[in-house]
Amino acid sequence: MEIDILNVHYIIDGKTTIKPTKIFYETLDEDEIQNVHFEVQFNNQHIHSKLHSVAEYAVRYFQQALPNNICVACCQSCLHGNFNPFGNLGNEIFCLKDLSLKNREDAVGFFAKQDYYTRSHKLLDFCQDYKPIGDGGKYTYNDWHL
Repeated sequence: MEIDILNVHYIIDGKTTIKPTKIFYETLDEDEIQNVHFEVQFNNQHIHSKLHSVAEYAVRYFQQALPNNICVACCQSCLHGNFNPFGNLGNEIFCLKDLSLKNREDAVGFFAKQDYYTRSHKLLDFCQDYKPIGDGGKYTYNDWHL
């Protein structure tokens, strides 16, 4: 098992902050991780998420382990973060912030026709264009909704 410390962005009571967060995982190859779980300390509370073999679900389990007033702010929880409907690597999501998808068919059409690899990000990446899924009525091909 490998351990890294990531600077993860969180929204706590409406304010964005960064906290060092431990990620425990095994590596399949340089881009794919498996058997993932997270740990973070908020004041006197130590939060430990449930282990999952797939990074995408591990991040969701991590969000579920957090108190209700704390949200992970990352590409996976972002309005612009879309999975590739044809498949993607573990720990990979694509930023489509400049597009306005209306439905699943729009996402399929985009990924079928475009060179999208320049839009690839890791699930816990963060940028200043972050917006939670559900803000703005834009469709997101992503299963973050908990």
